[in-house]
Amino acid sequence: MLGWLKRKLQSPNPTELASEELMAACERFWGPPTGDYAEYVRAYSELANRGPEIRDWCRRLLTHPDNSARESGAFLLGQLGARGQLGDAVETVVGELGALTARPIEEDAKELQAVDAAVAALAKIGHQAAVPYLRAVLLSDNEFLAGDTQWSAADALGRLVGHSFMHSPDPVGAARTWLSSNTSSSIDTRPQS
Repeated sequence: MLGWLKRKLQSPNPTELASEELMAACERFWGPPTGDYAEYVRAYSELANRGPEIRDWCRRLLTHPDNSARESGAFLLGQLGARGQLGDAVETVVGELGALTARPIEEDAKELQAVDAAVAALAKIGHQAAVPYLRAVLLSDNEFLAGDTQWSAADALGRLVGHSFMHSPDPVGAARTWLSSNTSSSIDTRPQS
């Protein structure tokens, strides 16, 4: 009954662990069999503070069989991108996150969390090459993307193009209107400085 307390007391401080050890803890959680949730949370939280050494691992997570691993990879890439720590892989990462936004959403809608994390990561990275992927989300007729995901995509698009759609009574509609009057060839897809 007190096994969890014993494990907690024996657990090392995540800030003292190497990134590889933290990544291994996350991999254990995604199983099979499913690993220790508390260990995963501590490791994942610490990885959000780490730097470029986790980038390629995060990129591999985007195609992991577990949807929560894909969500984690997208979130962590967004954190790295927000801090300018993606190095020379920015455009590649944007493309990989864009591919995640296009994954099919199944009946249980669990994949939607990974898609939402990818949309948020694209906004945090702030690279104009994300516009076509956000356009696809905003113009999608997929019922699972309607609502919060398209609202997030409208917010992300607004950040990238310097036009806030969120003050509109219908942010998604405003973003769609903007997209229809701004062709992809007129949108600057160069990285923002």
